[in-house]
Amino acid sequence: MAGMTGGSLPAPLDGLAKAVAGVDRVLVYCHMNPDPDSLGSALAMEQVLSQGFGKTAATCYRGIVGRAENRRVVELLAPRMSPARRVDQSAYDAAFLVDAQPDFGYLPELDKLPLIGCVDHHPWTASTGALPYHDVRSGYGSTCTILVEYLRTFGLEPDARVATALFYGIKTDTLDLSRRTGERDLDAYEWLFRRVDRGLLAQVQNPPLDRAYFEELRKGIGRAVTYRRAVLTELGRVSYPDMVAEIADRLLRLEGMQTSVCFGAHEGRLHVSVRTSNPDADAGTIVRAILGDDGVGGGHAQMAAGRVEMGDVPREVYLATVSRLWKRFLRHEGESAASGRTLLTAEVPTIRVDLAE
Repeated sequence: MAGMTGGSLPAPLDGLAKAVAGVDRVLVYCHMNPDPDSLGSALAMEQVLSQGFGKTAATCYRGIVGRAENRRVVELLAPRMSPARRVDQSAYDAAFLVDAQPDFGYLPELDKLPLIGCVDHHPWTASTGALPYHDVRSGYGSTCTILVEYLRTFGLEPDARVATALFYGIKTDTLDLSRRTGERDLDAYEWLFRRVDRGLLAQVQNPPLDRAYFEELRKGIGRAVTYRRAVLTELGRVSYPDMVAEIADRLLRLEGMQTSVCFGAHEGRLHVSVRTSNPDADAGTIVRAILGDDGVGGGHAQMAAGRVEMGDVPREVYLATVSRLWKRFLRHEGESAASGRTLLTAEVPTIRVDLAE
């Protein structure tokens, strides 16, 4: 097998070898609306399948790559990655999922290829057990870390673009090695550091931002309500789902707040993102408490997301749903609705500058 020095494969790659033994062409899926960890993992899995197992492999994703930094990852580091809707599935025999498990990222009603495996670092979900192959390591800070171990096991050298994508995936998912980071993540980070294209990394980390970004930011801050230890906001319709997570990330930095929650609508779905810095809390538990039976979601201790399928409903129905979920959060966290205060105490005054010469 290419990349191996001889002998049998170590676990879990022996299981992966068995899962791909009967197929020649594999399509690798990121999770829905992929983030850098999912994008980098997909590129590395493509290399493992092609150079390690001699398969024909390609990468794709469902949803939208919305965040400016993530778009730069695709543009600069993964230019051959395609939206799944543009892929001719008849050109492949099977599908593989990275940084996710079957409930999030693979749509059986649309993606007709048999799903033969997944590699992920999120908490285990029951549906994963039905796959021929699964490697789920919830103790890892990122899925990119797992894929670095795959590459190193095969003795495969990633090119500068793949190395940069993997490095950025670990960097973002672990918040620069400050969140959910173990020795494996540190080792992978250091191994990749010498292989990164620093020029490309700088372009990814400092992308140009369009006007829509600042409009969403204005809404998020202007509609934010603070409680004792939490801040919540609602964005209405957003240009891409990742904006909900971006605003939740930013609001968590508000002094005195331990948890942030953001709601927003995109293409018939209500999205919710939860962030927490409270070491005694669990964002995955919080988002499931918010959603109840209305939607699905999950995540890690400090960050989680969920969604509610709504379809094309009037704004009043959307706002009523947000209100119901908002109140569930307050009850779950023991926050009083009466204690809520708007983040901004007044409208920002307009200053008219005389530009006449």
